[in-house]
Amino acid sequence: MFKPFLLLICCGLAFALTGCRKGDPKLVQVDGNVVIGGKPLTTGTVIFYPDATKGNTSREEPRGAIEPDGRYHLLTGLKDGVTPGWYKVAVTAAEQIDMKNPYITKWLVPQKYIDPKTSKLQLEVVANPAPGAYNLTLEPVK
Repeated sequence: MFKPFLLLICCGLAFALTGCRKGDPKLVQVDGNVVIGGKPLTTGTVIFYPDATKGNTSREEPRGAIEPDGRYHLLTGLKDGVTPGWYKVAVTAAEQIDMKNPYITKWLVPQKYIDPKTSKLQLEVVANPAPGAYNLTLEPVK
């Protein structure tokens, strides 16, 4: 009687640890395109900052690299996806001018987009977004 009971407990524990779902059910996939001056931005990072003023109390700041074709995909830590809610968005992209001094750069986006407080980019992450819901259109550098 002890062995079948122990086997049942071990199987239950293994099932609980591995689970039967794909990914975290609280996270929503966020993919989009970044366009600047009508063309894809080919490098940089997109960062989502939770907007507490609109009820998003998450402490995570999901981010993703911008691919050469302008697409991005967000991760929260090492997990695919983002907690649903409102976010302020920042986009950073710079080109290093002096290889000996990493602080000398040429910004590829207007500096207002680097700070979520000045970017004026806001998005709501939802379970079933409309096509293109997470696309970002930036003004060109002047």
